Amino acid sequence: MALVRLLVMAMGLGFLLCMGMFTLSGEPIWRQRAIQILKWGVVLGLCFVGLFVLRRAAVFI
Repeated sequence: MALVRLLVMAMGLGFLLCMGMFTLSGEPIWRQRAIQILKWGVVLGLCFVGLFVLRRAAVFI
């Protein structure tokens, strides 16, 4: 649980830093990197929710 929380916080900070760099520099590569981090953050969140649901569903099987 702590590892997932750490990964989410690191991805959130990375996203904010990349968007800040995009705002300051105007370079499109920073926006692209921020969107990539956001995409992987969503994938991580969906995997976490899926594992949580499977863990809870194992009780009923």
